[in-house]
Amino acid sequence: MAESTWRRARQRAGRVLKSPLASQRLAAASAAKAWANRDRLGEAWEKLQLAGGMLRDWSLRRYPAAPWATLVTVAAVLIYFLMPLDAVPDMILGVGLLDDLVVLNRAWRWIGSDLEKYRLWRDGQDPEGRSAYRSS
Repeated sequence: MAESTWRRARQRAGRVLKSPLASQRLAAASAAKAWANRDRLGEAWEKLQLAGGMLRDWSLRRYPAAPWATLVTVAAVLIYFLMPLDAVPDMILGVGLLDDLVVLNRAWRWIGSDLEKYRLWRDGQDPEGRSAYRSS
């Protein structure tokens, strides 16, 4: 069941990425769910925030350096995270987010270096979104 759910999430991800607005909504919805579950998510909360930030900044054309395969994986992870009825339904207290964490950690192994590049880029931005690094 988890494999078919992941496959559906990846298919939806491709469709979501065709629309900047849909991508922004996905990033916002996943950030809201992550915030609501931040105590239960532990360090995964930061990973979700980073992934959602990359998707948002890409969709706003602030971070065009994101590889397409990474974006598809990020969007699929966020979609999977938002699915209430995935391999282990989120309503099951204590274990409902476990499968989400497994999917997130597996994806992090695939795309972690791209997310770290994004983090470095993001941390070099000033509050208006301009690069803090200026060429002379």
